[in-house]
Amino acid sequence: MIVDGERIRLLKTNGLFKGISESLIKPYLKPKYFSEVIEGEIIYACGNETLDLFLIVEGEVKIKFSGNGNVQHKYLSDFFGEEEILSGSIRTSSAVANTDCILFRISSSELKQLSSSNKIIADNLKYKDKDNNNSSHNIEPTEYNSPTGSNEESGSDLLGNFNDDANWNLADT
Repeated sequence: MIVDGERIRLLKTNGLFKGISESLIKPYLKPKYFSEVIEGEIIYACGNETLDLFLIVEGEVKIKFSGNGNVQHKYLSDFFGEEEILSGSIRTSSAVANTDCILFRISSSELKQLSSSNKIIADNLKYKDKDNNNSSHNIEPTEYNSPTGSNEESGSDLLGNFNDDANWNLADT
């Protein structure tokens, strides 16, 4: 597992904690916030209760949106799952590990508390789409993050991206 110094560095490079001081991140270095997810494992499914936001510390995740069928790939420095937290809805998307991953998981109540008490985090949540469109996280490409600028796919390419056996319509997990 990753040591504390490396955890801080990785969390500070994530879009959610961009511009945040180390002192705010230190309370979240506990192992309970970090989890390993194996390739193909469902992180959450459409219709699940929205409990957590996820930051990618290592690996790649695919997000499939139920309304339009679009797929997004999330990589190192990305976070996901915040849309439903902010809107107060159940999951309207499904997430599966595209590779083995290490994820940082923060509860919806902790996220709401952080964003209400810290303007930078609130702004990072608000401007996430703008940052994603600019593709400027200042992270060097690795095997875990995309060397290309686009994270979205649509149309007939979707079926080719889901050759795994994951059932995206799980009602209860």
